[in-house]
Amino acid sequence: MRNDGIPKSFQLMGHTITVANVTPRKWKHGKDCVGMWLPSENRIELLTTLKGTNRQQTFMHEATHAILDTAGYHKLSEDEDLVDRVAHLLQQMLTTME
Repeated sequence: MRNDGIPKSFQLMGHTITVANVTPRKWKHGKDCVGMWLPSENRIELLTTLKGTNRQQTFMHEATHAILDTAGYHKLSEDEDLVDRVAHLLQQMLTTME
């Protein structure tokens, strides 16, 4: 686990999902994108310029894509509004647990 609470990796259904920090110079996903789930690589990429709750939210958004895709719910994973709402709820839940 990193200092910001974002894991270096986690497991989903026997698969290891890695979480990589990518510098803006090496970012390949366009300038309007700050995180990406790469299902063929079991990898989440996060732009290194993300900080604080924006970083946590982006991680949870991409992790939600990973969860839905791994569970076989590919159509739900394509619903960006659903993914974003679930990610916001998960991020709030995890950061407010006592």
